[in-house]
Amino acid sequence: MLFLTCSSKLTALRKRLTYSFPESLKVHGALHHVICNNPFRLQVLVDQWPDVTSVICHPPLEEMTDASDHYNNTYFLFSKDPQNLSQLLEEPVAINWKQKLQIQGCQSQLGQVLHKTSSKQGSRMQTTSNILYMRHGTTSANNLDNPSSRRTTNVHFSALNPGEAFLVNAEWGFGGNERSQSYIARCIQKFPTMCARREAGEQPIAWALSEQSAAIRMGYTEGTYRGQGVFRNVVTRLASIMASRGVPIYCHIAADNAKSQTACMAAGFSPVGRWQQWTFQPS
Repeated sequence: MLFLTCSSKLTALRKRLTYSFPESLKVHGALHHVICNNPFRLQVLVDQWPDVTSVICHPPLEEMTDASDHYNNTYFLFSKDPQNLSQLLEEPVAINWKQKLQIQGCQSQLGQVLHKTSSKQGSRMQTTSNILYMRHGTTSANNLDNPSSRRTTNVHFSALNPGEAFLVNAEWGFGGNERSQSYIARCIQKFPTMCARREAGEQPIAWALSEQSAAIRMGYTEGTYRGQGVFRNVVTRLASIMASRGVPIYCHIAADNAKSQTACMAAGFSPVGRWQQWTFQPS
């Protein structure tokens, strides 16, 4: 077990992870940000080198000071060897099981080993699973649809600003509290976002954000603007920015959210698997 800090090794690992898409998307996206300025100060832990089978990305344990803040206490996990993953998960520097935390990945088969390990550590596990979507063949912005072709009369597009985090927080199914609003504001400050406004400078009517694993998340459109191509335009514009930075374009949507699924597929995404979030609460 070791922490990777060498830029050449991190780059080599990121390249290897592309051969394990879509299961490795969360860790690959986190690695991209680690290599490119690392605004969330994520660390990369591997079971061995160079024959890596498991990877965990997380903030420094000493920075996870709020034991109840699972938005900050977030880990991204990928493993090609679930049978031997438990040994890495039990390492004190890998995961702090004494805190409330969340682990995200795209491998439902990891749930069993996570449940077994967390139970041994005296932590209760809750699982959330959404449909994972990915937009293929978008390694450059030239491969994306032309955003100007979207039906968006009298709508202006821009990035969100941190002061608008409360709007996102109010509509985000995983948010609605002070900690989530702080996390959203931090994402707006550090990562690409896109929103639509009736007029330049007005409150946004639709938006989508990206975060520390390079996923597109927290999408929303006001009811009166749904079904008009506004959200599709927002996502396409944000995807264009992400593609220009060389990251895979992906998102996840709840299985019962048919409208968002339709809008996502209209923007060129296809279902490729499952996104998993395992939330842990110490007993």
